[in-house]
Amino acid sequence: MGTIIPVEKITKDGKKILIRTAQVKDASKIVKLMKDVIKEGHFTLSEPDEYNVTAADEERKIAKCRDTEGKIYLVAEHKDEIAGFICFDSWPTRRTWHTGLFSVYLKKKWRSKGVGSMLIKAMLDWGKTDPVNRKISLAVFSTNKGAIALYRKLGFKNEGCCKRDMIIDGKYVDSVLMYKYTK
Repeated sequence: MGTIIPVEKITKDGKKILIRTAQVKDASKIVKLMKDVIKEGHFTLSEPDEYNVTAADEERKIAKCRDTEGKIYLVAEHKDEIAGFICFDSWPTRRTWHTGLFSVYLKKKWRSKGVGSMLIKAMLDWGKTDPVNRKISLAVFSTNKGAIALYRKLGFKNEGCCKRDMIIDGKYVDSVLMYKYTK
């Protein structure tokens, strides 16, 4: 199942972060975090007026990830605040079930403090033990240089590029596809 044993980590600025499996009760905080990140407008697929996920929708997603092999949904928590989250969703067919894509989101104030690395490493550790997972993939905007550098540092390799994949502020942006094998 898509769960981990909670682990406490320390950020670069000395704050305690708990990395744990997302719980249904986290849904409204996650939706709020998503709305805030999307408002920044730089590195998300959705624009603010397109994101209409409700807490109930997120609750269902969290429960599905928790109850299904090959999926994981983790949060980084400081005290009672969700600093960020990562969700890995495997593909639904037998031929592709061993792989999937992840998305990671951090509140602005928690970026560049190691929280993203903590979440990704926890997901990768889970992937090594999950009976289904063999490969973790992602797509990142070519303009998100910081994220690309982090993914490379964590061992992800380039798999390809989707040219002119997005239009952001009227300009085309490529999507960089990356992967890492877990087994």
